[in-house]
Amino acid sequence: MFQRVAIIGLGLIGGSMGLALRQAKAARQVTGYDLGRGVSDRARKVGAIDQPFQSLVDAVRGADLVILATPVGAMRTLLQDIAPGLTPGAVVTDVASTKAQVISWAEEFLPSSVAFVGGHPMTGKELSGVEAADANLFRDSIYCLTPTARTAPAAIKKVSELIEVLGARIRFLEPAEHDGQVASVSHLPFLASIALVDAVSNGPAWQDAALLASNGFRDVSRLAAGSPEMYRDICLTNSDAITHWLDQYIAHLQTLRERIARHDRSLDDSFTRAQQTRLRWQAERDHPHR
Repeated sequence: MFQRVAIIGLGLIGGSMGLALRQAKAARQVTGYDLGRGVSDRARKVGAIDQPFQSLVDAVRGADLVILATPVGAMRTLLQDIAPGLTPGAVVTDVASTKAQVISWAEEFLPSSVAFVGGHPMTGKELSGVEAADANLFRDSIYCLTPTARTAPAAIKKVSELIEVLGARIRFLEPAEHDGQVASVSHLPFLASIALVDAVSNGPAWQDAALLASNGFRDVSRLAAGSPEMYRDICLTNSDAITHWLDQYIAHLQTLRERIARHDRSLDDSFTRAQQTRLRWQAERDHPHR
């Protein structure tokens, strides 16, 4: 059992972690802090935390596990701000979408008396905020951990115990390996979605075409409705991996364009290959334990 868990950032992810910990009675106390006005009090009302704090340093003081559940853009300052309040022997982990940069900041700003374990739960919801928190949000999902050679085994064990409480499945990755993989399957999709919306909405017939847009446009453009600030910070902290996958995507689009322009009747070979890959992925995702 954890003695005191401090959750910094009480949105969907942080709130869901708090609910899971408290429902499982896995921590003697769950404290919380959020910059948003009234968020900490709402988190207590929905049962995500036991004790809200108005001071960041007070929230982390005495905690044996500190969870940083904020967007990646806040991590640099957050790591600096919590450092004075951390108890020696504490373990700090995060949920940010990129890992190499965050780990670099943690190694720079956190005292040597505490350990940091990079983490990234591969789950979410359309809704945001602590009101959307769900104790089962992480169940059966992948939870990436990115320890380095400097990460103490005891710290990895502690964060692994958290993930066990959440009901997720751990996947260990090198930080750069993680960033490269999420650039392809997480970051590239929202950039593709943004590019699609920009391209078609800047056309002269957009007002009329928008009336015809249906499920296909809705599905492919969904990610463009996400947080601009979050997307910006992800791009700024994972630029090398993202630009690599953008280059790959642009090359594939260019090839498709050329084949369409020359009326290549073998286009269906590419379409069939993509179709089969998508169907296999969906089947494996829906039935991961088969």
